[in-house]
Amino acid sequence: MVYQAAQAVHVPIMGIGGIASIDDVMEFLVAGATAVQVGTANFYRPTVCMEILDALPAALAELGATRPADVVGTLQLPLPECEPGATTSCPG
Repeated sequence: MVYQAAQAVHVPIMGIGGIASIDDVMEFLVAGATAVQVGTANFYRPTVCMEILDALPAALAELGATRPADVVGTLQLPLPECEPGATTSCPG
């Protein structure tokens, strides 16, 4: 849903829900979230925010980025394949 919202509006988007790891954070960022909120995970793992912050530089470097803003909205969805005999033009 973050991806769809980011495509529809040009305002900052907060990624909320199910964030408990650096992988979750990166998924939200590449989908278009400009910020994320860690909620429930703080109750069952009080150090989760520090773990995520410690892992962030390596996760960004893996994508060739130096700051979170460099990866916001970089998700590239594959183009749909054209059906044989389609009457509408195909993308790409």
